[in-house]
Amino acid sequence: MKAQCQTLIIGGRVVDPRNGVDDVLTIGIADGRIVHVGPETIPAERSIDAEGLVVSPGFIDLHSHAQNQVGHLLQAFDGVTTSLELECGATPLHHSLNAAESEGRSLNYGYSASWLLARMIVTEGMSSSDIQELPPLPLDIFGKLQANQNWQKPATAQQIDAIIDILAEQLNNGAIGVGVLLGYAPAIDPIELQKLAEMAAERNAPLFVHVRYGANVADHSAYESVAELIELCERTGVQIHICHFASSNAGAGDGPTRLLKKAIECGLPITTESYPFEFASTVIGADFLSPEVLESSGTPASTITYLPMDEKVATYSRLTELRDQDPGGLCLIQYYGPGQSAGVDELVSTLSFPGAAFASDAMPLTAVDGTDTSSCFPTSLPVPAGFAVHPRSSSCFIRALTWLHRDTGVMSLSEVISRSSDIPSRILSRTAPNFEAKGHLGVGADADVVVFDLSSAEPHASPVPVGTAQGVLHLFVNGEQLIDHGQLGVTAKGRPVFAGSSTVLQGDAE
Repeated sequence: MKAQCQTLIIGGRVVDPRNGVDDVLTIGIADGRIVHVGPETIPAERSIDAEGLVVSPGFIDLHSHAQNQVGHLLQAFDGVTTSLELECGATPLHHSLNAAESEGRSLNYGYSASWLLARMIVTEGMSSSDIQELPPLPLDIFGKLQANQNWQKPATAQQIDAIIDILAEQLNNGAIGVGVLLGYAPAIDPIELQKLAEMAAERNAPLFVHVRYGANVADHSAYESVAELIELCERTGVQIHICHFASSNAGAGDGPTRLLKKAIECGLPITTESYPFEFASTVIGADFLSPEVLESSGTPASTITYLPMDEKVATYSRLTELRDQDPGGLCLIQYYGPGQSAGVDELVSTLSFPGAAFASDAMPLTAVDGTDTSSCFPTSLPVPAGFAVHPRSSSCFIRALTWLHRDTGVMSLSEVISRSSDIPSRILSRTAPNFEAKGHLGVGADADVVVFDLSSAEPHASPVPVGTAQGVLHLFVNGEQLIDHGQLGVTAKGRPVFAGSSTVLQGDAE
C-alpha cells in the first residue's frame, strides 16, 4: 500500500491544548505538515513508537538571546522548535538574518526590530561602516556598546524621529514587532516611548518590553513601571508584551500582578511571560545593577555572580571595578529564595499568572577562566569546558514540566504545554499570521513536534559546565527530525519567520 505520510508517531500521549486533545493517538507528518491525527494508523515510510511518551507541539520561545547554532542546539533538547529574539531584537534586521542564513540554524528563528540598537546607532553617530563591523548576534552588539554613554540619555526630537524611521524600516522588512529594552535606558523621555507606540500601533506591531524599573530601584517601583505600560496601551492601542514579569517584579508584592490582571480583564491587548528560575542573567553594566541602585534599595552586591570568573561579587566597590572593566560581561542575579526579598512561593504565584507564556530569556555562552575563544568558539554539542551559561538557556521548558507539573502538581501537563506552545503562538498570530500554523498539532499545522519522556526528564541545573536538559527523545522542525532517540540528527533545518509575508533583502536600509 502506498505511503500516505513520511513519518508516523504511534502510541504516544498526544497533548494539544489548542484543540483540546489529551489522548493516545497517532500523528502523521508529510512535507513539513501534520497530515493525520487520529486513533488509527495509516501507511507511512517510517514510524516511531512513542508508547509511554508525551507528544506535543514544539515549544515556541518568545525570548531567546541565544541566536547562534550552539544556542539552538541547547534549546532543541529543551523541546524548542522556534526560537525568537523579541525583547532585544535586531537592528539592522538583515545583519542578523544574513548571519543566521550563512551559518545555518537548527530551529526556526525570528527577530523584532531593536529599539535600543537603533538608539545606539543614532545617538552614537554610527556610520554604515561602523554598523557593518558589528557582531551578528544582537546581544553581542549590545554588550560591545555598553561602555558608550549617549544611548542612555534622553534623545533630541531629531534623534527620536531618526530612531523611529530606522525601526519602521525594519518592520517593513518583516521584523516581528519592536523590542524595547526600556530598563537599560530608563532616563529616556516618555515622549520617545509615546511616538514609538504610536508608530507601532499604526502598523499593528507589538512592543516587547523590558519595563523601565524593577522592584529594587529607590524612588521608583515595579508598580509604576507596569502602570506606565498600561497607560501607554490605553492611549495608543498598541499591543504590549511584558518580558520576564517574574524577575522584573521580584519583591514587589502582588500590586503589579493585580494591576496587570485588571488591565487584561478590561480588554487591553497586554500579555506577559516568565521563566521558572529563581535567578536571572544580563550584562553586568546594566543600569539597574549599578552599585548606587543596589545600595539605595539595600540589595547586597553578593546577589550578583560575574560569570567570566564565576565570582560572587563581594562588595559594591568590586562591582564598580567589574562594570568599568567589562560592562558587557554576563552575570547572574539572585532574585528569589532564602535571604532574598521574595520567596520561591512568590515566584510560583507569578509563574501561574493567567494566560502568561513561558519564555527562557536564553543567553549565549560566555567564556570563563580566561578561555581563548578567538579560534574555537563552540558551534556544536557537547559544549567543552571553559564556558558557562544560565541554565534557563538549556532547560526552561523541561524545568517547567518537571517542577511545576510532575514534581509539585502546581499545573496540569496541558497547562504547562499550553504556556510553552499555544499561548506564545496566539500572542504572535495577532500580528504575524504565520504563527497560526504553529503551537498546535491540528491537521495542516507546521510539523514542529516534540516527543519527551516525562518520567525521566531532568533540567540541567548548573551554569558550569554547560549541558543539555534530559527527556526529549524526538524533535521535528518543519517535519525534519533534528533529535532521534535522544541523539542529534540533521542540522540547519530552521527557517526565518517574519511578520506577515515580508522578506528581508541583503541591502535593506540601515
